[in-house]
Amino acid sequence: MTQFSLINQHGDELVVLAQGAILQRWSTVLAGARRELILGYPAPAYYRQDPFYLGAVVGPYANRIGGGCFMLDQQLVQLEQNEGAQHLHGGSIGLHRLMWQLQEHNPDSLVLAAEVPDGQGGYPGPIKFCIRYQFSAPTAQQTELQVTLEASSSCATLIGPTLHPYFNLAGSTTNVNEHQLQLAAAHYAVVDENSIPTGELRKVQGTAFDFHQPRLLADTQLDHNFVVHGHLQQAAAVLTSPQGDLALSVSSDYPGLQVYTGDHLKSPFVARQGICLEPQFFPDSPNQKGFPFHFTRPGQPFVAKIRYVLSRADQQLNPQA
Repeated sequence: MTQFSLINQHGDELVVLAQGAILQRWSTVLAGARRELILGYPAPAYYRQDPFYLGAVVGPYANRIGGGCFMLDQQLVQLEQNEGAQHLHGGSIGLHRLMWQLQEHNPDSLVLAAEVPDGQGGYPGPIKFCIRYQFSAPTAQQTELQVTLEASSSCATLIGPTLHPYFNLAGSTTNVNEHQLQLAAAHYAVVDENSIPTGELRKVQGTAFDFHQPRLLADTQLDHNFVVHGHLQQAAAVLTSPQGDLALSVSSDYPGLQVYTGDHLKSPFVARQGICLEPQFFPDSPNQKGFPFHFTRPGQPFVAKIRYVLSRADQQLNPQA
């Protein structure tokens, strides 16, 4: 399987796979040693059967659709039900399983493209996807990864992909409980026993989901959507390493951020070994009154941007400062 490597001026390295446009590795250099920041398998072949969506682009629509169906222009669309009765992350052959084609590769940037055939996973199509990874070093203490997701279709369809890396800024095999998390979110989506939103957006204040101020993850279990700014210049989340030497901020123009603490990770990993910070539309939005999303139509291409900024002991981003 083809691998593409990106390197910035700090010597940070990003490795992307052709399958799923997967982020296999993201490493940085601290005190002369290289530290891996995301979970990954040692060889590309392992990703062919990976059940955890490690580092992958997921979609066409990320997260869950209740009952695997929704109404589009007064017609019922039935998607594949690949998590019980629900549809998850584009189905069993979603974007994470496709072989993406190289469009452009420079030392610090990469463009890949893929096409979802009409009816795959139940999605009206065909849908053409393109992803651009731009890997830079805006300051002496920062590394930035900007991701641009684009899609178009010749018919009305549902689109809303995201990235699914599991972050562990300690670069270790231990869990992320000693990381600190801060979320710029006043509300989260309440879910039922199938992790489908009930429609209620509840205030985080006074709950276990209140991360307005940075605090330890400890044993808090999260697999929930938070209502965030939807602005590239405002961090939706800041994750800080236990040592306080790294802080990762995540922003996007999506209105939601799914936070998943990796509680269902299994061998060769351990539960909670990584945390996912997934910018996206709200789960099950097509079936929930008032939840933001839009159908992509001919002549109205889809575009979303995600921005990750890694700071080394940056006092402005480090919640332990």
